[in-house]
Amino acid sequence: MHYDILFRTSRFNLSKPQPYFINECCFGDDLAKWLVSKLPEVGVPSDEPYQEDWGWEFSAKLGTNGYYVGVGGLSDDDPANPNHGEFRIMVTKRRTPWEVLFGRNKLRQEEAILGAVETLLSRDPGFTDLRRE
Repeated sequence: MHYDILFRTSRFNLSKPQPYFINECCFGDDLAKWLVSKLPEVGVPSDEPYQEDWGWEFSAKLGTNGYYVGVGGLSDDDPANPNHGEFRIMVTKRRTPWEVLFGRNKLRQEEAILGAVETLLSRDPGFTDLRRE
């Protein structure tokens, strides 16, 4: 189980695939780096982001819980503002195989890491339409 936090902005690259992208659609590296730099401000230490074939991911920790945080973005395809679009931050709780098997330690809607990410995003006036799915 995971929760997604979505928002809109033009602050990050959504228009120029980088030479190091696995796929041309692997946008979100600059947002992932930004999040990793900001999360310690709200008590969430994080590891460096790494690339997946769909976007970017990094590990984070809050208290005794570990999480995977995925990041990706999709442009609005507006030639006047090519970097404007929607970004998705996907939060998944790290669980042992036993916890998964027995349905324990699931990510809950009120989990503090979700609020921490939302707090960071809501502080920045360049991010709009913040919501959770």
